[in-house]
Formats: sequence, C-alpha cells, structure tokens
Amino acid sequence: MVMGTNQLDSPHVDAAPKKMNFYSAWFCPYAQRAWITLEYHNIPYQYIESLIVEADQNDGIHGYRKNPRLLEVNPRGLVPTLEFVPGTFSEMEDTGYKIQTVKNVSVLSESMVCVQFLNSISTKKNEKDLIPRTSLISDAKILNEKICSVFYEILMKASREEQRQAFHNFASNISEFMDEVMEDGYYKSDSPTIADFTVIPWFLRFPVLAHYRPMFSLEDFMSDTSYRRLVAYLNRIKKMPAVKNTLWKDDQDLLQQYTRYADGTAESQVGQAVRKGQKAHNA
Repeated sequence: MVMGTNQLDSPHVDAAPKKMNFYSAWFCPYAQRAWITLEYHNIPYQYIESLIVEADQNDGIHGYRKNPRLLEVNPRGLVPTLEFVPGTFSEMEDTGYKIQTVKNVSVLSESMVCVQFLNSISTKKNEKDLIPRTSLISDAKILNEKICSVFYEILMKASREEQRQAFHNFASNISEFMDEVMEDGYYKSDSPTIADFTVIPWFLRFPVLAHYRPMFSLEDFMSDTSYRRLVAYLNRIKKMPAVKNTLWKDDQDLLQQYTRYADGTAESQVGQAVRKGQKAHNA
C-alpha cells in the first residue's frame, strides 16, 4: 500500500507524516523484510527511496548518497527506518520497542525490530500474526546469523576454499530451515511467520550467488529432497502479493548493486565488517 514517491531527491518529504514514512532502498534485503511486512499487513505508508550506491565506494557515507531527511531522523542513515507522528500507535509505543523521538517525530530502525513492531500494530487489530509463538523470534535471530550473514561471506571471502566452505554452511543451514517448513506451508506454520520474512529477501537473491559464484550450486550441496522442497517453497513465496510488491524491476540492476561485494570493495557497514573477518549480523 505505497503512497508517495520513491525518488531519492524528492522535492518534498512530509516531515510530519499522517501515517508512516518508510525509508528504504530497493536493493536492500534488510529493508525488504520490513517492506514485505508493511505489504503483508496492508499498513498505509509512504515509500521513500533513501540510498544510492556511489560508483566510487570511497565517496559518500559508507559508499552511499543518502536521503537528507533520513539523515535528519536517523543520523546513521540506515534502512529500514520508520518515521511517524508520536501517538499514532500509542498502544505500542510504550511496550519495549526502541522508539526514539527526533525532531518531534517517532523513529524506529533495525529490520527485525521493525518487523516485530509492524506485526504488533496489526495483531492489535486482529490481523494475521507473524509471531504466534514468541520462540519464533529466537528462531528468526538464529536464521539471520546462519543464513543471511553467511550470504555475504560467500561473496566476500578472499579465497575460493573460504567461499566454498561458506557456501557449504549456507546450503546446510538452508536444509535445516527447510526441515522446519511445513508441506505446502511455511516455517513451523501453515501461514507465514517472522522466520520466513527473515530469510525470504536472501532466498530471492540466490541469482546473485549464481552470477558471481557460479562454481557453487545449491542443488549440488543439498539433498534431492531438500532442494525440491526449497524450489517449491520459493515458488510459494514468489506468488505472495506482499513479496511481489517489493521486487526490483530489473535483475541486471540488482546484480550491479552486488558487484562491490563480489569484488571486495563494498564500504557499507556489512561490507566493512565481513572484510575484517566479522559477521554481517554484528555490523
């Protein structure tokens, strides 16, 4: 339910949004988690494209040109960032979420926190619940570490053997995830959960790995059964309207965004962390 513009240099971004400003980047999987959640729960929002990758990764802020308004409300300039008028979601603003007040607006960032907050807004209205059991939050955190973070190691590790080991771990962890996916359903459920929304953006980026690391294939590293179930699962999630509405227009454009990771020059916080031998989820 997108309202407004997705241009970085938009002449006007409402500094006091009637509902919610969603600062995002079309290529960012972390932002896509929150974006899918907004769409899944039909929460009204204004999409604001907020990052442009600099050709020279030594330019800009961590290699990006960032939306000025995003930097006003979130000086770190990270996406996703949610901005809304204080009191808009008063029933949820005193429940432990790290909502900050900046320039007279409420601001929330960090992708997993945003997903939980947006889900809480909707379940208060008896909508579909992504977290029917609190244990799913712990599962999602583990999946973030074991699948999403390893994705960047495959792209950024210097030696082919390190890349191969990372891919082996990636495939093994995906197999474990698939063991918990219900037949014709989702992670431990017949409807989507926060665990699904945690990994979906990275599953949608399998073609990035196929392009930059074509020597490795999930089909070769997974059992026939796990791989077939993964393919079926991918087909299910790609049919979800909430996912369809968050996809990029051109696959080549997406591949271009990941060149900086594949050649080791990415100056994003994730890129810097992995290059130093740290985990992406600790960036």
